[in-house]
Amino acid sequence: ETLACAVVVQDARNVSDAVAAKTGVRHETPQVLLIREGECVWNTSHRSITLESLKEATTKN
Repeated sequence: ETLACAVVVQDARNVSDAVAAKTGVRHETPQVLLIREGECVWNTSHRSITLESLKEATTKN
């Protein structure tokens, strides 16, 4: 099962803070985290967010 979520930090800073605390990944904007079974298995931010990097991450992880 796949679930995609977006957090708009300006509207939900508490959610962003909770995600950072739960995953141990420092918040960046923009940022993508790939979470499987409650664990962050991959993340990237800023200009490293590309269609190719997302495809590769979902294939490898």
